Amino acid sequence: MFFRYRIAIGLALLLAFAFAVPVFAGGWAVITLDELPTGVVAGEPLTNGFTVLQHGKTPMADLDPTITATLHKGDQLTVYAEPDGKPGHYAATLSFPKEGNWEWSIQAFSMDQPMPVLSVTVRGVASTNRSFVKTEPTSVPTSPLLIVRILILAIGLAGLIVAVQRKNRQAAVITILCLLASIGLFMAGAGIVSSVEAQGKPSSEALSDSSQVELGRQLFIAKGCVTCHINTKISKNMTGSITLDIGTNLSNFSASPEALRLRLQDPSAVKSDTQMPNLDLAESEIEALIAFINSK
Repeated sequence: MFFRYRIAIGLALLLAFAFAVPVFAGGWAVITLDELPTGVVAGEPLTNGFTVLQHGKTPMADLDPTITATLHKGDQLTVYAEPDGKPGHYAATLSFPKEGNWEWSIQAFSMDQPMPVLSVTVRGVASTNRSFVKTEPTSVPTSPLLIVRILILAIGLAGLIVAVQRKNRQAAVITILCLLASIGLFMAGAGIVSSVEAQGKPSSEALSDSSQVELGRQLFIAKGCVTCHINTKISKNMTGSITLDIGTNLSNFSASPEALRLRLQDPSAVKSDTQMPNLDLAESEIEALIAFINSK
């Protein structure tokens, strides 16, 4: 009995050591997707490019990465990625046989990094990866104030004609008063039109903010931020095979957009000895990541 107990403990230690060795031996990397796929259609090729950086710094060449995609119904798709362009950069082309929400991940080196779920549609159906805000045309009804404005303007113009023809001072005074009143009413009318137009616009600011936060959440996963940063706003099944706690814990973190923007644009310019890689993020990606990091 005691002998079996010792064997069980020994096996447990060996397994723990086997899982720990890749981390301590430098066997981890950051997988960064070039861009989030959108408008994915079943049966049509989709090319994904990504970079593998050991410790987030050194491009890793001569790897044999694979991409595995699974549909909840049991369909599975696996493709091999090939070197593409600069060292450490790879690309793979997938063609999803069916529509649906496909879960997929990239396996490279010692990493298995899940990517945001892909919504695959059929041709002619808008992809749920994209969101649109529908706006209805707004018609501005004819106001009684408009009729009064036109009437006063007509009187003013008539008075101007009389004043010019007869050189009448009274007509000139009436003309000036009518024109001033008309100008005032036109200004008031412009304010009313602006108010009506504002009421006609959709109150989509909150929706836009939430969409920006969701985009930032997906980028936080796809760009490999989850490898080094803990963030409880990301579900655990999206953090990958190796999760390190070497970066700032971003679970309850917030900072000024300006400070975050500088850090995301060029981390080494903010801190020369930083371990954070420069991910060559686009401005729109930076704005979405800022929205997500500062979200509650």
